[in-house]
Amino acid sequence: MRKLVSIFIGLWAMSVFGQTQSLTLDQAIDFALKNNADVQNAKLSVEGSRQEVKSIVATGLPQVSINGNFTHNVQIAAQQLPDFISPAVYGVLINEGLLTPDRFQSGQPQTVAFGAPSSITGMANLNQLVFDGTYFLGLKAAKQYVKMSELMQESTEINTVESVKKSFYAALITAQNTELLRESMINLDKTFNETKELYEAGFVEKLDVDRLAFAKSNLETQINNVILQEQVLTYALKMVIGMDVKTDIKLVGDIGEPEKIDANNYSLDSRIETKIMQQKLLLDSMNVKRYKVGYLPSVRLTATYQQNTFADEAEFKGLGNQWNPGTMWGVNLSIPVFDGFYKKAKIAQANIDLAKDRNTFLQTQNSLLFQIEQARLNVEMKQQNLENQKNNRSLARTIYETSKIKFDEGVGSSFELIQAETDRTQAEISYSNALYELIVASIELEKALGTSLPTIK
Repeated sequence: MRKLVSIFIGLWAMSVFGQTQSLTLDQAIDFALKNNADVQNAKLSVEGSRQEVKSIVATGLPQVSINGNFTHNVQIAAQQLPDFISPAVYGVLINEGLLTPDRFQSGQPQTVAFGAPSSITGMANLNQLVFDGTYFLGLKAAKQYVKMSELMQESTEINTVESVKKSFYAALITAQNTELLRESMINLDKTFNETKELYEAGFVEKLDVDRLAFAKSNLETQINNVILQEQVLTYALKMVIGMDVKTDIKLVGDIGEPEKIDANNYSLDSRIETKIMQQKLLLDSMNVKRYKVGYLPSVRLTATYQQNTFADEAEFKGLGNQWNPGTMWGVNLSIPVFDGFYKKAKIAQANIDLAKDRNTFLQTQNSLLFQIEQARLNVEMKQQNLENQKNNRSLARTIYETSKIKFDEGVGSSFELIQAETDRTQAEISYSNALYELIVASIELEKALGTSLPTIK
C-alpha cells in the first residue's frame, strides 16, 4: 500500500511540476518587471537613495553621545610654580612694620604635583545643528536625487519592456514559421505517397518520386533548423524576463498587424531621456548653490553633563565614593572668512558642468527628433514591405494550387509542383518575417514618441 501511495505521489508531482507553462505577452512583461535583474537593481538603487536622504536628515537631528573614561596616573605629572607664598607673608610683615623692605628676600620656585592617582569620568554630550546653509540645500538635493533614481528605474523598465516584446514576438513568429513548414511537410508527404503509388502503377517516372524525396529531405533539414532557432529565441526570452532557462514554456498569442500610429502627435517632454536631462540640470544648479551657501555662517548648540570621581592617596582607594557633577552648554558660531579661493573655484567648476549639461540637453533634444523621423520612415518602409509580401503570398498560393491541379491531371511535372510548394512556403515565411519587422518598427516608433508601447491586435 505504501509503495502504491509513493508511486501515486511521484506521478502526481511529475504531472504538476513537469507541465508546460503557458506564457502570454502581458504575463511575460509582468514577470520581467518583477524578476529582471536590471529592473531589480534599479529598484534597489531607488531604495538606496531614499536611505541616503534619511542619513542626511539624521545629521540635522540632535546628536547625543555618552562617553566614559578611566585614568590611572602611574606618576602624577609635576609642574613648577613660582614662590607666591613668601611675598604674601613678607608683605604682611612689612605692612605691620615688623620687617623693612630692604630685608625682603623671595624664595625659589617650587615643583609640585597636582592630581589624583586614579579617576573616572562619565560624560553625556549633546550637539544640535541650528543653522547650516549647506545642510538644508543638501537635503533638498538629496530628495531630487531620489527622483533621479526613480527616473532611471523608469528608463530601465521601458527598455526591459521593449526587449521583452521584441524577444516574445521573435520566438512566437519563429514558432509560427515552424508550423508553416510542418504543414508544407504534410502536403509534401501526401504528394510523395500519391506519386509513389502512381509510379508503382506505371503512370509516372521514378524521377518524379526521387525529386519529391529530395524535396522532403531538404524540408526536414529546414524544419530542424527552424526548431533549433525557436529554442534559442525562447531561451533568450527567458533570460530577458529573468526566468530559469530550464522552465518549459509555451508562448500564447495571435500575431496581427500593429495599429497605425500617429507620428505627428508627440511631445519631447514625455520622453524619459528628456526627464532625466531636466533632472540632471536641476541637480547641477543645486550643486552651484551648494558652494555659494558655503559662505554663510553656521551655528551649533552644544551641551555637556559629566560626573567625576577621584581616588584618595592610594592608587584606587576611595574611587567611586564621591561623584562630582559638572554641566555646561554653549553656542558655536563658525564664520568662513578665507579659504584660499577654494569655494570660488568649486563654483566655477560647477557652473562649467552646468553649461556642459545644457549643451548635452540641446543635443539630446535634437537626437530625439532624429529618432522620431527615423522610426517613422522605418515604419513606412516596413509597412510597404509587408504589403509586397502579402501580395507575394497570395500569388504563391495561387501558383501552388494551379501547379497541384496540373500535376494531379498529369499535365504538370513534379519539378514544377516542388518549386511551387517551396515558393509558397517561402512566401509564407517571408510574410511572417516582414510582419515581425513591422511590429519591431512600431515598438521603436512608440518608444521614440514617448507614448505607450503599441498594442498588437
